[in-house]
Amino acid sequence: MRRRQQVLTEAPQAHARQERKTATRVLVEHHEVLRAILRRLLETPRSQPGLRRALADELFDELWMHERIEEAIFYPAMRHVTPALSAAWSEHRQLSDQLVALTRAAPRTERFDRELRAMHDALESHAHLDEERQLFPEIERFADEELLVELGDRLQARLERLRSSRLIRAILRLQRALLRRTAR
Repeated sequence: MRRRQQVLTEAPQAHARQERKTATRVLVEHHEVLRAILRRLLETPRSQPGLRRALADELFDELWMHERIEEAIFYPAMRHVTPALSAAWSEHRQLSDQLVALTRAAPRTERFDRELRAMHDALESHAHLDEERQLFPEIERFADEELLVELGDRLQARLERLRSSRLIRAILRLQRALLRRTAR
């Protein structure tokens, strides 16, 4: 079985172990990983469908993991700080739906390009406008710094476990394959 190369997520893992970060810093850095994958995807021409598919697969995996760490660790711990978290939960559903549409599209098609642009817009709206500019500053203002650092450790550890889990990788590969199969 051929192992898929991790295009953009290998370097941040090694660097991430060196310092303790707040939960919001961990999440912003992971947003940057997602943005970098999207940038590469947007820059990759239709004439390279293999690379486009690999990048879309990596985006699928990383966004899936991002949603899991936010929804399992960060949002529950911060629900007492701000009511704005409920909107973030619903935006995850929108991102998941858009990711499914992108995954089902063939990489050489105009549909893939449309779904990719929509994915980019949805991610920027959620990550940058809603979380980084509104939600995270509010949380940093009102949440305990020590708690945010502890949550940062937990988020980082969970992300590393998810990335290194062969079982999770197999499940994500299966999900992508099923989505593509049902698109035909």
